[in-house]
Amino acid sequence: MVSFSQPVLLAVSQIREFERFLNSPLDICILMDMHINQLPALMRAARSAGKRVFLHADLIHGLAADEYGCEYICQQLKADGIISTKNRVLETARRNHTATILRLFLIDTKSLDKGVALINSLRPDYVELLPGLACEVIPDLKQRLREKGAPEISLLCGGLIRTPEQITRCLKAGAHAVTLSDRRLAEAFLAK
Repeated sequence: MVSFSQPVLLAVSQIREFERFLNSPLDICILMDMHINQLPALMRAARSAGKRVFLHADLIHGLAADEYGCEYICQQLKADGIISTKNRVLETARRNHTATILRLFLIDTKSLDKGVALINSLRPDYVELLPGLACEVIPDLKQRLREKGAPEISLLCGGLIRTPEQITRCLKAGAHAVTLSDRRLAEAFLAK
């Protein structure tokens, strides 16, 4: 399992932002909304810069978010990890010894209940809760997982995070890290 040495992870969806990430103090990014043909060069650049990359398997243009697409990400691109909402993608990543992040959208109590069951069956390395502003649910989620006998899981928060105070609130609620698309906010948070 990949450990996150920083409390913020940058979500990158543009080449220009990826280039800025390479020159930033941030050590991990999540690539999404990129074209499949761009990925080999981006992965080489990240490795050369000593950076780690997770690929959002559901949001790569030209790549099917299925077992075959996941095998390509794991075996050919050798991504540090995979993010997905899809069971089979995460199961395939796990078989390929690649770190997994389950993306879980919390919209109501029913989605929380379904999420607990999914986490318990998949046992991903991390779970990203969306939107990140729902971080108040973290203690309840952890309690429900303990009641189901699930091992301790590291939680991430992402989505709609716009201020350092929101990042701090997520971390204080029990998030291991926060995913952001705003590089300046991430760098400013790390600098304080």
